Amino acid sequence: MQYVINPDQFPDVDGTIVTIGAFDGVHLGHRAIFKQLQQEAQARQLKSVIITFSPHPQQVLYPERPFELINTVEQRIELLSKEDIDYLLIIHFTLDFASWTPERFIQDILIKRLHTRAIVMGPNHAFGHNRSGNHQSIQQFCRDNHIDIIEIPEVILHDNAVRSSQIRRFIQAKEYDKASELLGYEIHNV
Repeated sequence: MQYVINPDQFPDVDGTIVTIGAFDGVHLGHRAIFKQLQQEAQARQLKSVIITFSPHPQQVLYPERPFELINTVEQRIELLSKEDIDYLLIIHFTLDFASWTPERFIQDILIKRLHTRAIVMGPNHAFGHNRSGNHQSIQQFCRDNHIDIIEIPEVILHDNAVRSSQIRRFIQAKEYDKASELLGYEIHNV
């Protein structure tokens, strides 16, 4: 996996398939997305790209609210580097960047810089200003720009949706075994 911290420095490749998210925890739901990303990249002969952000968007958008990360950015990079992905693009998240529409993000980063041909998304994923870019809202824009959207189902484990927010609730309640189960690796008592 190659790390890129500025979209302007992304290598010139023929085409990519991407997934976008904070990926805090790099949990079993995230890994399902990465597996689909790998399979689609192979089938389509594209480079696979995980796009993530630092700092976490919640820390920038709501600095007054307490927000506990599951992993530091360094831990997240370490966990992501174990995935069989070609590139990890880490975008510096700012208030200015948060104001970008999903269409601007797709145009300026995915199309111009990464030559994206497909996006893999979980069912609850949204990006762009006010999280307005979801599977349905970007469908036509992506179709017009020859980008496929691949939506994968949510991962459910023992009646729990595998989500970072649920893992944080388990950690706050000191239910470390339940948090570890959704993460897919042992979390140490915090």
